[in-house]
Amino acid sequence: MSNAREYFRKKKKVRKNRLFKTIRAGGKKYAGKRNRTTPTKAGHGQAAYIKADRIKAERVKASPIKTDGKRAVRRRRGKRLGTAAVLCVLTIAIAAAAAGLAGHTYEAYEVQSNQVLNGSKEMEYLEFNGGILQYDSQGVTYINKENQREWNYSFQMQEPFSDTCGSMAAIGDIRGNRILLFDPSGKRGEIHTQLPIRRYRVSDRGLAAVILAKGEDSRLEIYDGLVGDLLSGHDIPEDSMGYPADLDISPEGTKLIVSYMQLTMGPEEAVSASHIAFYRLQKVGSETVSQLVSSKIIQEDIFPQVVFLDSSHAAALGSGGMLLFEGNEIPELLEQIDLPEEERAEAYFSNDHYVGMTVAGQKEEAPLLKIYSANGELQFTKKLEEGYDRIKLYKEQVLVYRSASLRIYEFDGRLRYSGNMPLPILEILPGSKKYEYVVIDSASIRQIRLH
Repeated sequence: MSNAREYFRKKKKVRKNRLFKTIRAGGKKYAGKRNRTTPTKAGHGQAAYIKADRIKAERVKASPIKTDGKRAVRRRRGKRLGTAAVLCVLTIAIAAAAAGLAGHTYEAYEVQSNQVLNGSKEMEYLEFNGGILQYDSQGVTYINKENQREWNYSFQMQEPFSDTCGSMAAIGDIRGNRILLFDPSGKRGEIHTQLPIRRYRVSDRGLAAVILAKGEDSRLEIYDGLVGDLLSGHDIPEDSMGYPADLDISPEGTKLIVSYMQLTMGPEEAVSASHIAFYRLQKVGSETVSQLVSSKIIQEDIFPQVVFLDSSHAAALGSGGMLLFEGNEIPELLEQIDLPEEERAEAYFSNDHYVGMTVAGQKEEAPLLKIYSANGELQFTKKLEEGYDRIKLYKEQVLVYRSASLRIYEFDGRLRYSGNMPLPILEILPGSKKYEYVVIDSASIRQIRLH
């Protein structure tokens, strides 16, 4: 009996030792069967807690990978939202700055270049190919975009008159017999007429339409100015057509517009009228003929000035209003703009897209500036309280100057610049960049930039 009791006592002790070793070794035998945070047996919970804490630590250590990923995503989203917010603020700031600049009126300028003039007081200036033609009765000089003298040509004329179209310029002697043609590189051609020159115009291709004096009547001739050849010509009987007051040739040199003034005696007084005629220039065999294709007679009004705005739009300008024509082959009247009887047009000016007038009333009021598109739509009106000497159109800007005072308006009515130059302005031309201009006075040619 004692042997049996001793046997079981030893066996129990062996089991206890094995359990202790197992727990000390990490509880591999029972780890999968017990709660890892619960002691395996009283007295031996420390080792079990060590194992459980280690496992928990591993879990805690692994868990932040997921949490950090979410935080990283949130951080990236936050950064993107922050960047978008910054860009939005910058966009608004830029737009506000642009709006501020758009409505800003400049009052100062900086001089970018200055060229001292030593020419005669009778010098004339003409915008040409981004530069300036400077001429008088003794010659012409071309000043390029960089305000540098590029070439000059000497001649003798009694009454020089200039005209430009695109890259072609002409200087002719009114009442004389000579017309010189130039392009940006220098002289290109010369025309000699048999009769005195009354009026002429040149096309971009070098064709010249010339009205000549022939006793009591007139003659219309067409020249190839680059070679000096007479292409066509016909007499103008003034008793039937009237007196040719003005003419123009289309840029491509295929159409003419001529304004004839007619005067007939009525029962009590003379009655005036205008005859606006369009001619088409075309080749017939080896000759060039000018064929009348359309005409319009306006009673009791005179249109002493005509102009081609572009290849398909033309205008006839008079004291009582203006006529706008449209057509590539056969121009027809598009719009007739009549002024009230108490108003009259003082001056006209135009560019390739717009034509403007200044209107004066009977009262001592400031003249009214009106600008129309080639289709007759009113684009801009402005009371010129300060008066004016000359007005020029440049794209969608209006340049108004009087003595040394200069004002520049946008077509939307904004005053872009208001200020004074050192000397009275003889001519002002657009520069090569926005808000840059060439201002000419009696002493210098200056390139300025508004700021």
